Amino acid sequence: MFISENSFRRECRSGGTPEALAYYADVNQHTRLYGIHEGVRPRVENEPKPARKEKLQQQEYARPSLHGMRVLFDFNEHFIELSNAGEEKRSLGLLLLTLFGLVALFPTYGIGLLLTDQRPYPQDWYIAMGILLLMGVLVFLLIYFMIWPYMLAPTFLTSLRARYRFNRTTRKVYALRPKKYGGNVVLDWDRVQAHVRWAPPKSWTAEELAASETAREERLRSAGLDSNLLLYWPPLDPSDPERKGEDVLWVGPSGSDASLWQYIRTFMEEGMDAVPPPGEDDWLRKGFSGPGEHLEETVMHGAHRRDDILGRGTSGATFTSYAVNFIWAPLHSLAERLCYWPTFPEEWGSDCGQRRRESGIGPEEPLRWAHGSCPHRLHDEFVLRNGADRSTK
Repeated sequence: MFISENSFRRECRSGGTPEALAYYADVNQHTRLYGIHEGVRPRVENEPKPARKEKLQQQEYARPSLHGMRVLFDFNEHFIELSNAGEEKRSLGLLLLTLFGLVALFPTYGIGLLLTDQRPYPQDWYIAMGILLLMGVLVFLLIYFMIWPYMLAPTFLTSLRARYRFNRTTRKVYALRPKKYGGNVVLDWDRVQAHVRWAPPKSWTAEELAASETAREERLRSAGLDSNLLLYWPPLDPSDPERKGEDVLWVGPSGSDASLWQYIRTFMEEGMDAVPPPGEDDWLRKGFSGPGEHLEETVMHGAHRRDDILGRGTSGATFTSYAVNFIWAPLHSLAERLCYWPTFPEEWGSDCGQRRRESGIGPEEPLRWAHGSCPHRLHDEFVLRNGADRSTK
């Protein structure tokens, strides 16, 4: 889903990109952004012990971790592939749309019965049909203008998920997104900056956040489960009015933070052996899921993790969660199939010569292979942005 991306693009259209970056993306002079060399430095053999100042500085950085959340599509020596947040809201969107339609249908049906009951006159039938048609048009306009742009458009009839390949061999980040949310693009890893505590602005206005340090701190503290890792690429030329090369990516599930950033950064800078290997609960399914797969992988895996930590078997809360959610699992599978599954353009060479599968979940072999098939020359990221947006979804 693309809730954050949709809101950001709407802010860009209404107030301009600089204002949207400062307000919605929270990329401004008050924000602490981390570079690719800021992290826990591995000890080198026979290296002198670090000074106290260096120890304190190293304690500032989080340890690399995937949080035990469903975040990872692929993992190998060349690249890791992750997605964005919001998957748990897809079935909720379809549920709300269905309930809204039913609520609108009942009064419409009642009005039709009231006007036609025991009145077999043509004029009554025409009046009833006219009222039904008018109510149908009003419901359609309400959904189209009030609900579709904010909730339904980022959820249905679009890409199933965003796909981000962080390739340490090519030093590139390959992003697949719908065109209206930024489009497909290849970005230079060496220019990225990380906002590890991003949170939506919620009820704060741009003026309040710009003028009040307290409001900014409260925004960060309000993140909680809504926090996210935001990656920012500044313009290639700061004086360029078109801001070529500038981009933002929301990476990872809701609740992701500095640990996920350090996992990505450490993998890109030091390799797959420098990060903890992915666990069973870290994998995200490629392609579409069935009702049972969605129930276990998206809804229930958190409850199962808590039960495993407590070591008391399946809890009553887990059984209750099963009873509440199994009804909606088919709804989620239906909602997924209103979208399409994006695939990486072959000309990018993002797979380093080893074609990867496009369905399933879990580790994929091989984990290591020669990268001779990688292209020796890649277009600049802004050229790829323009070309990819025209040639792919």
